[in-house]
Amino acid sequence: MKPLTIVQHEPDDPPGSIAVALDGLRVAYEVLRPYEGDELPSWPDETAGVISLGGAIHATQTREYPFLSDEIRLLRRIVHEGGPVWGICLGAQLLTLAAGGDVFKRKHPEVGWVAIDKVAEDPLLHGVSSPFVAFNWHEYSCRLPPTAHLVARAGNGVQVFRAGGRSWGTQFHPEVDAVMAPHWVRDAIREFKHFGEAFAEALRTETEQRLPAYPSFCHRLTENFALTSGLLPTD
Repeated sequence: MKPLTIVQHEPDDPPGSIAVALDGLRVAYEVLRPYEGDELPSWPDETAGVISLGGAIHATQTREYPFLSDEIRLLRRIVHEGGPVWGICLGAQLLTLAAGGDVFKRKHPEVGWVAIDKVAEDPLLHGVSSPFVAFNWHEYSCRLPPTAHLVARAGNGVQVFRAGGRSWGTQFHPEVDAVMAPHWVRDAIREFKHFGEAFAEALRTETEQRLPAYPSFCHRLTENFALTSGLLPTD
């Protein structure tokens, strides 16, 4: 089987716990970094599917970052042909655009640990209770096309959706691990210092409490994605 492609959009958001889960599941993958000049693969000749990660850039910044347009075209083709895609945060927004939806800037960014409600049963969240709590950091949200299906939300915001037979978007970050979390928390507190000390203390405390169990949550989603997408090795 061809390797799964993980598209990393910046140094501070590597695949983290997703890579650990894929290694444990023996799913072959390669990490491409288009911001460093890596070329995206062709579908279906060079990849078994795509996991598109997050990043501080926005899905609408295609002029500043032309590789985003290339990625949207790649995702569009994979989705239309029924291939596997998992978009995460920025990746979810790129998937929304690829599927014919839209993204919009929120009035207030969503940062920190968020309770999320399932609104539909779906294979990606098999074995995940409702509500569940996941780490968010985003300024934009998704407006789904008619062909996509809402799976989970926080308030009125899209958190999980299914864009095709084997394509999903998750607005939250399941990949955050013990290496990434300390500087993500530090950067969030610095960037949103106007939220006050209560926000900072709550983010530190909740991250310390929730982080130890978070990789197992990521493993569950990664295994569900790989199983439903037919990516698990058969030998």
